[in-house]
Amino acid sequence: MAGVFDTQGFGVLSEYNGSLVTNAANSAMQQIAATNANSIELAPRIFTETGTSNEVVAPPDKTESDANIATAIDNARALGLSVLLKPMLTGLDGTGQNKISPTDPAAFFAAYTEQMVHFAGIAEQSGAEGFSIGNEMSAITGPQYEAYWTDLIAAVRAVYHGEITYSAATDEAHNVSFWDQVDVIGVNAYPPLTSELDPSVDEMKAAWENVPKDNYWAAAMEWKSPVDFFHSLAEEHGKQVLFTEVGYRSLEGTNIRPGSWTGTGEVDVQEQHDAFNAFFQVMGSEGGDWFRGAQIWQWDANNLYSSTGYSPMGKPAQQLITEWFGGEHQPPALDRDGTPVADVIDVGGGADSLSGGLGDDIIKGGGGNDTIIGGPDTLAPLDTTVVTVTGYGSVVDGVGAQMQLRVNGQPIGDPVEFHTAADPSDYQSYTFSFRNPDEVTSLDVGFINDGTGTGGDRNLYIKGITVNGEELTVDDATNPSSPGTWNLYGNRAIHYDMTGRQDLFFGSRSDDDTINGGDGNDNINGGAGTDTIDGGAGNDTISAGPNARGDLLYGNDGDDIVKAGKYDTGVLLDGGAGKDQLYGGLGADKITGGEGDDYLSGGGGLDIMQGGVGNDSLKGGGGAAQLYGDAGNDMLLGGTGNEYLSGGIGDDKLTGSKGNDQLSGGDGNDVFVFGPNFGHDVIAEFQSATSAQDVVQFDKTVFADFNAVQSHMAQDGSSVVITLDADNSIEIQNTVLANLAADDFRFV
Repeated sequence: MAGVFDTQGFGVLSEYNGSLVTNAANSAMQQIAATNANSIELAPRIFTETGTSNEVVAPPDKTESDANIATAIDNARALGLSVLLKPMLTGLDGTGQNKISPTDPAAFFAAYTEQMVHFAGIAEQSGAEGFSIGNEMSAITGPQYEAYWTDLIAAVRAVYHGEITYSAATDEAHNVSFWDQVDVIGVNAYPPLTSELDPSVDEMKAAWENVPKDNYWAAAMEWKSPVDFFHSLAEEHGKQVLFTEVGYRSLEGTNIRPGSWTGTGEVDVQEQHDAFNAFFQVMGSEGGDWFRGAQIWQWDANNLYSSTGYSPMGKPAQQLITEWFGGEHQPPALDRDGTPVADVIDVGGGADSLSGGLGDDIIKGGGGNDTIIGGPDTLAPLDTTVVTVTGYGSVVDGVGAQMQLRVNGQPIGDPVEFHTAADPSDYQSYTFSFRNPDEVTSLDVGFINDGTGTGGDRNLYIKGITVNGEELTVDDATNPSSPGTWNLYGNRAIHYDMTGRQDLFFGSRSDDDTINGGDGNDNINGGAGTDTIDGGAGNDTISAGPNARGDLLYGNDGDDIVKAGKYDTGVLLDGGAGKDQLYGGLGADKITGGEGDDYLSGGGGLDIMQGGVGNDSLKGGGGAAQLYGDAGNDMLLGGTGNEYLSGGIGDDKLTGSKGNDQLSGGDGNDVFVFGPNFGHDVIAEFQSATSAQDVVQFDKTVFADFNAVQSHMAQDGSSVVITLDADNSIEIQNTVLANLAADDFRFV
């Protein structure tokens, strides 16, 4: 059973030379493999003397030797674990990696690059699949240092051909200047969750999905929720995100500061378990294609139980992780509606319900049995708008912070009141609806009752503003109260100029969606517009929508049902591998069964139908369709139009039905079937020899036996023509009358 992520493993830190190759370390790797992990992160240390030193050193007692690193990589890969080699730089004087700030950057990077190239060479020779060029060096990863990192990456790529990443701290990730040059965005993901010592799993899940209460962390994640922030990194740079670290100590309050070693609370293995449970549920559901997975920090190399450490060994978290890694848990389902403009909805596992709404959306369902709707069946402007404002406020003298929403300067609804929130799960949300005017020029979120009293200073903190589901950003706002934030003081307002965002209120004028169902048995409807739909693995049901024009519908693997839509004007339907059912509409469709025993129905247009590999059934419609059985023993049934039927390779059965049809059996022992009112048909490639024996089959109401047929047969040039009456005849091309015998005919 597949696990929850593509990459799922543990980090193992080397604290001294040799720690990665002890018997205990080997046992640790075996236990890691037993958790259903498929990867491991090996982290040897290198050093500077102080935080400002320009030299990089590898003390032989502290830094793993080349041979030990190579051996550890070999040991891990022998257990079926892919390897990410992540050398980590710290100061011998105790300076953390985030504080390293050399006095001579050029000299430092020359020395650091030399060390990284050396490690990269070991990774190359040992077959390590990934290599991290740095870890949480936040003081020297900004734009002013980009040229140094560019040179370092080029030097590493000269000796190493696997994937390159950098392991950024959570609050560093938005400032790394060289994401475009690595293969995967690595983040040591330790966003703060709640402020509670014993939070519920739901409260911790809410923290992953809401903007942090703390202004420092809100700004570090660009005023987005942790999930949306990490997703935005992937979208901005076009690369997957890998959590090169994520972890929780078995300590009371670990969720408050997940990345801290300074906590001194009581042992709490349940909070560690619950924090991981929240992580897996959220990222399993939300991760989608953009999220590669996670290296859990950390499994101790000494393989010993740590009562308050990060290692889940021997704790309830170990079993939980094993179950998630083994696919025993399914992520919770999501119910996600898009906005009136172009959206990206990219989710992970779970039986999700996803709707793109208007606009040219990209929807990826991920694993699970999803229901996906690209948009409405017809394009029409929106009549009403819904605005949702989320936040919290301080309470003074029993009265919370009050807010008034204004559109085009006019108040919408009554003022609302916010109160305090301990963490994101306590945020309050208020919804406002209004009928759209002819034009929307402005939107203002105003604080209206600032004041001080015995309870302190009343303030309002906005954490989210959406218009018809679209999240507005801090960067687009004007806030004279606190520029660059959504914090409100002094009865001021957050102002948005909406003159250029009319589609947000009235909807996009197009709805051309790209939809991928992913694994699972999905139900997908493209709706209006020209859509591209890929069902992915699983038994999917795909519909282009009633008025499809130029849609591309791919069933992919699985036994799929693919429908063009009744009033389509021409789409492509491709069943892919599996036993598929494909139905065209009234337009000129191209229908391909692919591998498997498929059923193809042409609808009523000028369709081109190809059965592909397998024993397929093809049925024409009312137009002049072309039916190709391809490889396999196929059944081709014409409709009422003048059609072309080609059996291809195999023993095929071709029925022209009504209309003036051309039938070509191809290789194999083929049967050409004629019932009443078959029209004026032509049989090409009729074979009557030892290698193949084709048969003309008549309904007995047409001809009772061979004697009855003989009286209606005549040689006409190189063809034999069988004429029933003025409206019904069969021309058998390249055939001599004298060579036709009773064995060439069948009567049923």
